[in-house]
Amino acid sequence: MVETLGARAERVGERRAWPIVAIATMCSAFPAFLTGALGVQLRDDVGLSATQVGLAMGTSFTFAAVLSAPMGRLAERLGPRRAFRIGVSTSALSMLLIAACARSFWQFCLLLALAGMANALNQPSANLMLSTHISARRLGFALATKQSGMPAAALLGGAAVPAIALTLGWQWAYVVAAGIAIVAAAALPADTAARRAITSTRTTAPRAEAGRPDLGTKLLALYAVVGFLGATNAGAMVGFITSGAEASGVSPGAAGLVLSLGSLVGVISRLVQGLEVDRRGILPIQRLVWLYGLGGLGVLVLAVDVPLTYAIAPIPAFAFGWAWPGLFNLSVMRNNPSAPAAATGISQVGVFAGAALGPALGGVIIDNGSYRALWIFGAVTLLTGSALAMYLRSRIRANRISTEAAIADSPG
Repeated sequence: MVETLGARAERVGERRAWPIVAIATMCSAFPAFLTGALGVQLRDDVGLSATQVGLAMGTSFTFAAVLSAPMGRLAERLGPRRAFRIGVSTSALSMLLIAACARSFWQFCLLLALAGMANALNQPSANLMLSTHISARRLGFALATKQSGMPAAALLGGAAVPAIALTLGWQWAYVVAAGIAIVAAAALPADTAARRAITSTRTTAPRAEAGRPDLGTKLLALYAVVGFLGATNAGAMVGFITSGAEASGVSPGAAGLVLSLGSLVGVISRLVQGLEVDRRGILPIQRLVWLYGLGGLGVLVLAVDVPLTYAIAPIPAFAFGWAWPGLFNLSVMRNNPSAPAAATGISQVGVFAGAALGPALGGVIIDNGSYRALWIFGAVTLLTGSALAMYLRSRIRANRISTEAAIADSPG
């Protein structure tokens, strides 16, 4: 009976942990996505051009990429709750300062850089919190839920325009988002010895030096490149699929629905992929190979660039090409049980860099080529990522075999 009650308490704690982590992760993405969604209002009231809005958003992701690795190590030292609370509180502070003070391009860049620093701490802290609060049997779904916070932030950012910005003013959209972040930070579950003990049972491998990943830097760099390729396509696809649909002849209203449909499909697919990995014991890196490959084919269909393709192709393009982040983090964390925050801090460098580069590079391709060229580029990016993920899988397997051999040959 004691064990049954203990198991029940663990499940209750898990059910409280993953939705709060998902909401807090969504809040860390609010500053950049709100700025993009409020572009028209910022142009009319502040005088920011579309290029300046894009550069300001890029500043946030650039700072996140530069600081991701050191912030991952910091999260390991501080612990998940303390690190995550500091990061989410800083996200809230950046949004309050934007609402109160940002009235020029450089002020937006400065405060979105602060938000990017917070995001660099939030992502590995969230991963560490889930790894210490969620059973390994349900970690795939928990990470999928957490990663759904990003497209959810994009959807809510768009909804904030008619609901808040056009009625109360654009500043209040940031204030409301900051309020949600403050509540999420306060509700984060506590770090306990019992929760930290969960991770110690997940592997029989010898524990590495505290705070250091189990995989070598080269393998983590390969993870970062795989994440970079996927995020580059995702950034370009999210940034330009609406305008691409409109340019092909789709009406403006229907073109907006293309992104909404794609984002919804992406969220559902992330959750399904997480459940599948948990229930069927699929290697996440193996599923990643297929998601990148099928997503690349879906993006390639967009290159036909006629209205019909924008009604059909976004479903596989988003369902596969934007459903990988949860499995990506799960693979990194499973292979680095000693320091999941430090490891995902390194791998996340590529994701942040791709998120910053994707929209900027997509704009250059469109201006100097066409939307068809952009979708071909996106397809090649994902297919290359699929091949690289396959190579990474073989390298991880070889690394595991050599490690086990070394342990078997060691004295004692």
